[in-house]
Order: sequence, then structure tokens, then C-alpha cells
Amino acid sequence: MLKIDDYAYSSVLKDVHPVEKVGFAFAFLLFTIITKNMFIAFITFFVMSITIVLAAKISLVQYIKFLFLPSFFLFSSVIAIIVSIAPVNSVITDAIWNIEMGAWQIYISLSNLKQAYHLSATVIASVSCLYFLILTTPLNQLIWILQKVKLPTLFIELVALTYRFIFVLLDKMHEIYLAQSSRLGYKNYRVWIISAAQLIVSLFIKSIQSAKEVQIAIESRSGGEGLYEIELNLNYNRLHCATIFFSMTGLFTLTILT
Repeated sequence: MLKIDDYAYSSVLKDVHPVEKVGFAFAFLLFTIITKNMFIAFITFFVMSITIVLAAKISLVQYIKFLFLPSFFLFSSVIAIIVSIAPVNSVITDAIWNIEMGAWQIYISLSNLKQAYHLSATVIASVSCLYFLILTTPLNQLIWILQKVKLPTLFIELVALTYRFIFVLLDKMHEIYLAQSSRLGYKNYRVWIISAAQLIVSLFIKSIQSAKEVQIAIESRSGGEGLYEIELNLNYNRLHCATIFFSMTGLFTLTILT
């Protein structure tokens, strides 16, 4: 998480207008989700990955590491889709593997494999769009976008505060973990349980303290004004706008042809 925030503020594309980045990412994201076309999903993942690595100058190794986390959750979901359970006397027409266990049979069907394949491609392509956005767009630009689409002020402030609290708590967790490890706080299973419980309690107390500090800061300003009033002085780039337009046209054409 800390690396993601660092990359967002140091990215080569951080000074590109946020509307252009959001438009570029969401154009590919919407076509990927709506069409559920495998070819579109492949194009989306390829374009986003190339843009992240070559245009935004994000390390390829680091980008692959970022993809590991959603891939873990995707894998657990795919297993649940691929493997099915049915009574022994059920007729499975497209089963490619099965095993009987008492009155039940566990099987893998061709239709389930196709469904899992399509789901995996769509999810990975969608994740690459979101990674492009968060790795190239600082928080202040995202808040500016939310303000321009006229979302409620309360929602915007909750999003921004939650985002900031994540990094505060992660930093605090790292400090506590290092302190506990230096005192052999995780040397065996029993001590590990105790240390983990103390870590959770400390983070809970820290979150309450941070919330109180924010509340005091809001009350000191009479609580009548928004916490975030952001103005950007970035200019639109015609080449970027043309790229978005031709990308949407190309995706629409590919959707019809495939």
C-alpha cells in the first residue's frame, strides 16, 4: 500500500490531467466488463500493462508483485467455480474429471472451465485498469475528480480520510511489529497469538486517537466547511484526448467484429 502511494506521487504521468487518465482507464474498463469479450480483455490488459511499465515508468517486477494480491483472491474464487458437487446418480454431460465419495461425486466440467477462464481474464484486465489509475493519479487529483462529478461532500471526505487512515495504521503496525520482533514476540505459536492480539488492540487504540484528532481539527474550523477544497492548474492534452477517442472507437469496432 505504501509503495502504491509513493508511485502515484512520483509517477511520470502524475502531471497528466486526471480527467484524461480516468477517461482512458474507464473506457477500457467499461468495454471489458460490459462485453465480457476475451479478445477485448487481452487487449485491455496488454495496453494497461504497457502503459504502466513504459509510460509511467513503474518497475515490471513491482507491477507483477502488485498483481499477485488480487490473483490470490481470484484463484480461490476460480477453484469454487471449477469444482462442483452433485449426487452420484446425477448425469453430467460435459464432465472431464470426476471422483465419487459415498453418495456424492466431485467433478470438473468443460462449461465450468470456460466460465472460470472468462472470469479470470475479465478480472485481471479490470485490475490492470484500476492499477493504472491508482499508480499514476495522486489522491488530490482523485478527490478533484469526485468533486467535479458532484458527489456528496460527506462521501468524498470519508473516502479521503479512510485512504489516509490506511497508511497511518500500516505505518503504526510496522513500528509495533518491529518492536515486538526485536523482543522475540513471534518466536513460537503461543507468543505469536499474544503478540498478534496486542498488535490488534494497539491499532484499534491508534485508530480511535486519530479519529479524535480529526474531529478536533474539524470542530476547530467550526465544522461548516469541507476538509478538501482542491483546485488543479493542469491543462488538457489534445493528443491524449485523441488517444482516448480512438481507443474507444477501436474497442467498439473490435466488439462488433468479434
